Amino acid sequence: MNPIVTSLLLLLSGQTKPPVTALAFCPGGKQVVAGSQEGLRLLGWPELAETGRPECRLAHINALIFSPNGAFLLAAGGRPGEAGEVEILSWPGLKALARKQVHTDLVYGAAWSNKGESFITCGADNTCGVFQWKPGTEPKQAARYLGHSKPVVAVAFLPDGKQVVSASVDQSIQLWDPRTARQEKSMDNHLRPISDLAVRPPGVGQTSPAMVATTGEDRTVRLWQPAVGRLVRFIRLGSIPRVARWSNTGDTLVAGCDDGQVLWLDPESGTLAPRRIWDAKVGRVQAMAIHPETGRVLAGGAKGLATAPNP
Repeated sequence: MNPIVTSLLLLLSGQTKPPVTALAFCPGGKQVVAGSQEGLRLLGWPELAETGRPECRLAHINALIFSPNGAFLLAAGGRPGEAGEVEILSWPGLKALARKQVHTDLVYGAAWSNKGESFITCGADNTCGVFQWKPGTEPKQAARYLGHSKPVVAVAFLPDGKQVVSASVDQSIQLWDPRTARQEKSMDNHLRPISDLAVRPPGVGQTSPAMVATTGEDRTVRLWQPAVGRLVRFIRLGSIPRVARWSNTGDTLVAGCDDGQVLWLDPESGTLAPRRIWDAKVGRVQAMAIHPETGRVLAGGAKGLATAPNP
């Protein structure tokens, strides 16, 4: 095995286990939590040896997000065609603290607010929800956004925490107010369904307005400034990009594709970064996470998990 690539193949009795559909580095960066139809798995980093299987009652897990203070893990998913659900677990320990049905179909994406006092979800029922939550209570819906006409696959707060951007199979990204659920902007330059969305983190030398990246089945990655309703540029790829993540400093965008490749992209020039193509060998890339300190990429798909060479 290549010494610069650590791989964990999820094989059992010759049968491939369900694809890895959600990944998150735990606070401190020494462990990883992975989600699939089999539930949650806790893995050591960087060796990716399994260290535990925390209890999670979600039939499908599509998103895993730690709260800003690192004390809670939000798991989102549910049962296709029946219910979209979230569970909130403690960290460390990953003990269940709350569980709630938040959509009438699968939850595809979720995000915590900047202060961690609320979270947003999006789902296959074409809606987004805003929920208030405090430890010891059940999540309470504060608003419901109805602007999309088809399943909503990703949702995020902009860095100022005052606006939300969501992406949908209806080929649009929409900007809205989480307090009133009122739409502020709608942009639809993608030619086919959108698969993911990622907000550029504030970084050295970056200025407002905030930039957002989307991946689409039209084989493009598109860069937007949603606060002004503007498409900045797009990058055409050879394979459909499914997942997008920004580097910790926001100077590079990482895209995971259907062909199993992971690409490092320059958001300023709209080009592929030199010599930055990695075949993760996990099948279609369905989940990615960026290590909070080293910036190494962890990719997951139908064939398991793999970590990229050092950046």
